[in-house]
Parts: sequence; C-alpha cells; structure tokens
Amino acid sequence: MTPTTSKPSKKADSIPTGFLGGEWVPQNQMMISVQDGGFRQGATAVERLRTYGQVMFAVEDHLHRWQHSTSEMGIVGLPALPEIAALLRELLSRNQSLLDSEGELGITMFASTGTAESGSATFGMHINRLNLERIQQRQDSGQPLVITRIQQPSPLCWPRTIKVRSRLHYHLADQAAQKKDATASGVLLDDDGTITETSISNIAIVNADKILSPPRNRVLRGITQSFVEQLAQELQIDWANSPISTDDLMTADEVLLMGTDGGLWFANRVNGTAIGNGKAQPMYQSLQNQFRSHLDTKNS
Repeated sequence: MTPTTSKPSKKADSIPTGFLGGEWVPQNQMMISVQDGGFRQGATAVERLRTYGQVMFAVEDHLHRWQHSTSEMGIVGLPALPEIAALLRELLSRNQSLLDSEGELGITMFASTGTAESGSATFGMHINRLNLERIQQRQDSGQPLVITRIQQPSPLCWPRTIKVRSRLHYHLADQAAQKKDATASGVLLDDDGTITETSISNIAIVNADKILSPPRNRVLRGITQSFVEQLAQELQIDWANSPISTDDLMTADEVLLMGTDGGLWFANRVNGTAIGNGKAQPMYQSLQNQFRSHLDTKNS
C-alpha cells in the first residue's frame, strides 16, 4: 500500500486530516463499507497512542503490540512498521495546527479484514482529541471504580494480549458501573472471579509498599503499565503479577490505574468504599513524579 504524497492543505486546518485507503483525506470523510469485516464482524485491530509535549509516546512499543494484534488476527497486507511510523509522524505534521491549539492529541490506527470484493485489509489512522481537563482531574483527585459481573471474553475466543475493536464487554461493564456512579469505570472479572481491567486502564494494587497486578496473559498488554513498571524498578519498588480478588481490590492501600489517554492515575474508591481516604497516596505520588520527570527529560 503506497500512500499519496500530496502536501498538507492549509484550507483544511480546521478539519483534522486522516489516512484511509492509502490517501490523506479530511477526517470527516473517512468511511468504510458496510460490507467491511470491521463493521460486519468487529474484526478490527486497533492501536491507540498519544503525545506528551507534542511528541508521540512509546511509538516502538505501540507498533510492537500492533504487530502482535494483527498477526494474531491474521490481518495481512498492511504497511511495514517503518512505513507506519512514518505515516504517524506525517499524521501529526498534517494536524500541527490542531496539536498547537489542543496542546496534546491522541492517535488511533486500525486495520480490519476488509471486504470480500477488495480482498485486502482496510487500514487507516486518525486524530482524536484528549479531554485534558478530565485527565488532570483524575490524576489529582482519582476516579471511582465499580466491580461488575461482566467477564472478560475467554482467551479461547481471542488472546487478551491483543487490542481489538470488539468492545461490547467494556461497554456493558461501564454501563453497569455508571448506573451506580456516573464517573466510575467498570472493573471486569475473570472466570475465577478475580479482577482483570477496565475499558480504559490496567489495574494494580499497592499493599505494604509492594505492587501487584493481574497475570500478564489475562489482560491487555498495557504500554503505559509497562512504562510504570520500569519506573517502579528505578525506584526499587517490588512489582509482582498474580490474581487479585475483589476483596484484595477493595482493601488495598492504593489502586493504580494506567492507560494510554490518561497516563497514570488512581482509584479514589471502589464500590463506594474509599481507598487511602480517597486521596493520592505516597506510592502513586512517587510514581507520578517519576513519570513526569521522565517525560520532561525526553521532551526537553
């Protein structure tokens, strides 16, 4: 797939530019066929990135997860990773005016199995705005969680380590959670009743100055979580992977939340019960300071 190389148009500064079918197009004109496997069957791999200091974060890690997802789904005929990296840079360049006005942006790229007529994958990428005010509020004051009855799909359906657009389970979990707390994320369960993740975050708990997160093969490969694990190692904080019961979650000293859009934030309550008096606690504060220090160093 060879993209067109036309120069960005200043006339479209007010409308984000996206990439679809090998061409740069106004984002509001990006459309896929109702016959596309992504629409008909939800057979779509997806990857979400964001900028910090107007620089894309952990691009290589995101591309590695992308390759894992598309390979597991059998989606072929996609641009090679170096080409995708170049397209991502051009996407930001073509949307520089929006990036300047917003401060930071998110990026979504996707690939589906395409249509029977095309015989090839559908590949695209687009800009998405970040709610920076809400992100900052969650980092400062935390976010509530509600444990739901919704289970993660069995790994016999698809590996939990891949990122896909089939998100009905996440939608149902958040819908159930927000009936109890409008600002909450729903926590999904595994088939043994232990917790897994939310629709927007990996979860880890802190007890006795140690961090514990669910087994890696039970949740999505979190790029931000991997980064936070590196920060914990730098701070000589023990981090282990093991099943976490709902009681463990509700009685934790701290609950850490990690995701692409929000970075690192914390849960202030679970099922209405305050975690750490509902305020930011020492472990979170140390990791958040380290997170910001690394970003400042990388982007300076």
